[in-house]
Amino acid sequence: MKADILIKNGLVVTFEKDAMTGEIIEDGAVAVIGNEIAAIGNTAQIEAEYGEADRVIDASGKIVMPGFIITHTHMAYLLGHNQPVDFTQLKSFWDMLQKMGWEWLEDLQTEEGIYAATRYAAMKMIKNGTTTVCDLIEGPNALPGALAAGGRAIEEVGIRAQVGFEVTERIPGVSIREKLDPGMAEKGFKENLDFLARYPAGQDNRIQGRLGVHTAYTNSPETLKKAREIADRYGCGIQIHVAEIPRAFLVEKFGRSAPQVLEDAGLLGPDVVAAHCIDLSAEDIEILQRNRVNVSHTPMTNSLGGNGVAPVPEMLEQGINMTIGHDCFFTLDTSEYIRYAYLIHKAHNANPMLIPPFQVLDFVLGNAARAMGWGDRIGSLAVGKKADILIVQPDSPSPVTPSSVISYFTMTFLGRDVESVIIDGQLVLDEGKMTTVNEEEVAAACLEEARILWRKNGIEV
Repeated sequence: MKADILIKNGLVVTFEKDAMTGEIIEDGAVAVIGNEIAAIGNTAQIEAEYGEADRVIDASGKIVMPGFIITHTHMAYLLGHNQPVDFTQLKSFWDMLQKMGWEWLEDLQTEEGIYAATRYAAMKMIKNGTTTVCDLIEGPNALPGALAAGGRAIEEVGIRAQVGFEVTERIPGVSIREKLDPGMAEKGFKENLDFLARYPAGQDNRIQGRLGVHTAYTNSPETLKKAREIADRYGCGIQIHVAEIPRAFLVEKFGRSAPQVLEDAGLLGPDVVAAHCIDLSAEDIEILQRNRVNVSHTPMTNSLGGNGVAPVPEMLEQGINMTIGHDCFFTLDTSEYIRYAYLIHKAHNANPMLIPPFQVLDFVLGNAARAMGWGDRIGSLAVGKKADILIVQPDSPSPVTPSSVISYFTMTFLGRDVESVIIDGQLVLDEGKMTTVNEEEVAAACLEEARILWRKNGIEV
């Protein structure tokens, strides 16, 4: 039998069903036909069955594994990276949200900027081992067309994605304490529905729509209820920020916390990916648990805003499905987020037993796949699953063996160790070089759009 791609002689780490129980094959091989994994096993066995292949990759001394999945990104945010703004104005997370997030970035976004930044972000994440993202596009003045721009970029680069535009009643340039406008939310709903018409959920597509909702505090109960109705009608799920600001703000406004507001509106459910989830009470955690909400833990952005440390160990004790997001605020190297999530809860709780290596890897593999409703497609290497595969060349001072490979990802691994990446059966990164886009052109276009946005803030570059 002939394979399209045959990877042989590698240390194959399947992560099926999870990091703890997944098979590790020391001299392993993976055969790919079309966009699916056709066979996994010992190299001699797989070579005997698939004697021919259009492309044979010798993975001797390398790790073969599933691609990483990041469940909360804002790829267009790259245009604000390193922007030399007046940081003395940012005395609280509330300042950072209104100024750095809204005034200096989101409200200045254009279709061209979203397209350029999304291409760059998707490209860099692939080069560092991320094969799937859940992206939330924000930019009220880029409507209509923001999602179309992001979708076009994702199509070109080749990453797997669920994408939505944030539904919010926030009015650009107006404090949400003063006024909200349901008409702004209607524009966001239309943007999502137009995208879902082109990229429907529930089908065998690399790109799908996932309804985006900003927060409980920037939307009325009526808007939140409508979001649930749309998600149910289109089977697309919801992505939303939850409890990323101090709990007191929601209690002051509604008399209830964000999880309470969202549950009362009927928005919560097993198809929800809730980002951040920092300031939570025991009752809030119970709400998330009984609604089977998936949490996207964003430890670096939580730290940036001075928001504290999310109660991840407590949520794990309640059986909440935990994943990792990163907002695209910092590096696009998933290794840094794996390591930070692995370490921060040990330090915060003075307990080195919290979050062992196998558990944090599940955050970016099987847990993340299930959170996105794609547990039967991605997140592990198994026959019949999509061929989203990494080939990693370890740069390690010690042997990487079946007994040490899991620890390698928390102790030593860096994104630059990723040598080749297959997504949906296509070799999109071939020995460190993108095959889908011109890397230099993508980087130059993003840089130019960043300059354009910076100039709008009075920064001449």
